[in-house]
Amino acid sequence: MAQEDLRLLDGGKGRETEVPAHPETPTWIVNKAFDLVSEVAFNSLDAYMLFCKEEKLPHSYLLGLDILITGIADPKGKKVTDIRPTLLEGPCCNSYPACPNIDSYRLYKRSILDGQNPDMVEYPMHPAKIRDALVSAFKAAWTAKGNHDDPVVGVITRPYAESEEETAHNLIIEGCREAGLKTVRVTPDENPKVRNGKLVVGGTPVDVCYRRIERIHMPQFYGLALGSKIINETPNTLFINPWKVDDLRSKTIEEKVFRRYEKATGKTVSRPRTLLGPEITPDSVRELMGTGGYALKEWNSTGGKGVYLHTNMRLIKKIYDKLYLKYDGRHMVLVDDIDDDLKKFGAFSQDAAIQQMRIIDARDLRPGVRLVYDSRINVLYDAVKNRWNIISGISRCVPCGEEVTNGNSLLTNISSGAEVATLVLGRTEEIRKPMRFGPLLTALMNGETECSI
Repeated sequence: MAQEDLRLLDGGKGRETEVPAHPETPTWIVNKAFDLVSEVAFNSLDAYMLFCKEEKLPHSYLLGLDILITGIADPKGKKVTDIRPTLLEGPCCNSYPACPNIDSYRLYKRSILDGQNPDMVEYPMHPAKIRDALVSAFKAAWTAKGNHDDPVVGVITRPYAESEEETAHNLIIEGCREAGLKTVRVTPDENPKVRNGKLVVGGTPVDVCYRRIERIHMPQFYGLALGSKIINETPNTLFINPWKVDDLRSKTIEEKVFRRYEKATGKTVSRPRTLLGPEITPDSVRELMGTGGYALKEWNSTGGKGVYLHTNMRLIKKIYDKLYLKYDGRHMVLVDDIDDDLKKFGAFSQDAAIQQMRIIDARDLRPGVRLVYDSRINVLYDAVKNRWNIISGISRCVPCGEEVTNGNSLLTNISSGAEVATLVLGRTEEIRKPMRFGPLLTALMNGETECSI
C-alpha cells in the first residue's frame, strides 16, 4: 500500500511548493475558548445571512473565518487588556472558497505521527469525517431546492501559481465519486459549455458546482466570453460558493454588514474598532494609535493583499519585545513619529477601512522562538436543518524570535509567508500537560480579560 501523502502544498499544478508545518505544537482552542470563538463565528454568520436575505443575494454554503485571540495595550504599555476572540476576516470579505478537507486532515495525521494526541478533545466535526460532511452538504443543498435525485457535481478550477494545490481539487472529486455521485472535473481542458442555464461538461449538465477559483480569474483562464457566461448565465447550476459572494470582498462592506446586524438585533460581532469613509481622520486614527496601532485595509485586502500594519512603538515596544522577541515584516510599519504618520489622513478618500491593530497572542515553540498564531475556521451550511456548523480549521502561524531572519509580520496568511499548525477545536474533560497556550489565551480560559506579558 502506498504511503499516505500528508504534505501541505501551495501553488498550481507543476509549481507546487511545500508549506512548512508545526505538528509538534498544535493550536488548542478548547472549552471556554471554544465556546467564545464559536459565539464570534455564529454571530458573524448571522450578520452575513441577514445581509444576504435583505439584499436578495444567494449565500455561500462553505466559508472560512479568521478568528484570533487578541487584546490591546493599556495606556502605559505595561499590560494587555480587552482580551477576547476577535474576527479579523469573516464571511463577507471572504471570497475564496475554503478548503476544509485537505489541510485539517493532513495536519491531524501529522500530529499523530509526531506523537501528539489531537483526539484529547471532542471535535464539532472529526478531521477524518470532513470530506464526508462536505459531500453530504452538496446533497443537502440540492435536496433543499426541491430535488429528489442525487446531483451531478462539478468541481471547477484552474491550477495557477497563486492557487492552492491541485490535490485539493482532485480529492473533492474522489470523495464525491466514492459517495456514489456522478462528478466531473471542470477546467479549460474539459472544454466546458453553458446550455439551458447550466454549466455543461462533456455533454453532462452540472447540478451542483464546488469552485476553487475566484471570479477575477475566470476571464483570464476560461476566456472573456466563456468566463462571463459561466458566472452570469448559469442560474440552474447551484454553486456552493456563488459568484456574487466575490463582490463582497471588501472590509468596508463587511463592516457595514456588521453594523446593520448589531442595530437590528442588539447583538455584537467581536472585531477590532473599525473606521469607514468620513470617520477616517487624523484624530480618530490617533485614538487607535493610543491602543497600539492601526491596520489600513484596502477594499480587496483578503489574503493579506493591501494590508499594512502601523505600530505605535512609543506605546507598545515593551509588550512586543516580551511577547514576540523580534518583529518586522513586509507589511509592518514601526512608527516612532505619530504626527508624521497621521498626516495622510487629513484628506483621505481611499476605498479602505482603518482597523484598530490589536495585539495577537503568541506561544513558545522552543527557547528563543515564538509562534504568533490564528484560528482559520471553516464553516459549512446545512441546507436541510438551516444552520451553520463548524467543520474544521487550521492554524496559520508566524515564527518570530532572535534566530528568525524575517520576523513576525503579524499577517497570518500563507501568501505573506505564514506557516501552518494543527488547530484542535472542541471540548475536553481536562486540560492536559501537552496543551500549550499563549499568555492571552491562558488569561481568556481563566476568565480574565487582561494580563501582564
